[in-house]
Amino acid sequence: MIIKSTSPFKVALPFGSGKNKLNFTPASSGREKIKRYKIACSFQINGTGISSLSPIESQKNETLENINQLSAPTMENWELINGKPLINAEPSTGRLLKDGLIFQQNFTVRSYEIGSDFKISIESLMNYLQETSLNHLRSAGILTDGFGSTLEMTEKDLIWVACWSHTEVDHYPSWADVVQVDVWKYMSGRKGLRGDWLIRDFNTGKTLIRATSLYAMMNKKTRKFAKASEEIMGGMKPIMLRYCDPLLNRDGRKLLQLDADKADYIRSGLNPGWTDMDVNQHVSHIKLVNYILEGVPSSIVKSYELCAMTLEYRKECSAG
Repeated sequence: MIIKSTSPFKVALPFGSGKNKLNFTPASSGREKIKRYKIACSFQINGTGISSLSPIESQKNETLENINQLSAPTMENWELINGKPLINAEPSTGRLLKDGLIFQQNFTVRSYEIGSDFKISIESLMNYLQETSLNHLRSAGILTDGFGSTLEMTEKDLIWVACWSHTEVDHYPSWADVVQVDVWKYMSGRKGLRGDWLIRDFNTGKTLIRATSLYAMMNKKTRKFAKASEEIMGGMKPIMLRYCDPLLNRDGRKLLQLDADKADYIRSGLNPGWTDMDVNQHVSHIKLVNYILEGVPSSIVKSYELCAMTLEYRKECSAG
């Protein structure tokens, strides 16, 4: 994960990593200073370490152009309340765009979704990503009794599992803000399904967050990966883009190996319970992120803000 410093007068969101290399920018320093901490990995504080995180220029491809054209707020959305224009736009189930290739849904940031700084929490952010991805399938009418599984997948006891994800945050929405989430899917290689998300401020259209994830099929009985054959993927073709450039490129750096015996910070006593499980009968990938965030020292949490994270999911974790 990569983080950037916040104002010394603000309280930053928690952040952390399992096996990731972290690059920090000191909150107040005119010179480079490098320190290393170990919490299931090495933290590197580097004054120039986040240069690669400058906002990515708008992708000049058809997908994003279509999203901008279809989702731009119109005058019909505006209302006057106490003389101030507000946008009334939070459809409960979202909508399909471009013949079902893009799904769009709006969310109002609730009080129970924010941290102590009134900004949305990482857990709530990841819930938005998962919710819109599943609602895309449901709105297109191809979601069956499985958690994101199509009819063909359900017949063969197949489920989708996350392999890795990458998220970049330009700005955190705050309590009561309305955000607009767009998601689209496409194949990645022969076996993988890629999902991209673009989260923007509904009032201004400003890009807040970009995310991408890779999913693979797994047999829920054998718990082994399965090939995404043409027959199985046929049910998802109506909502999958044929040609699409990734919204974000995966960070090519390898995650650092952890030597737990030499770590400076260790969080022990973790015992996943039933409340941490999802419908795929393993600990939710969102809960795993919470485990990581809770292990970060408070001194770092109060001085820095998460602006990017890359996660690799290598093994399942079950209750107990």
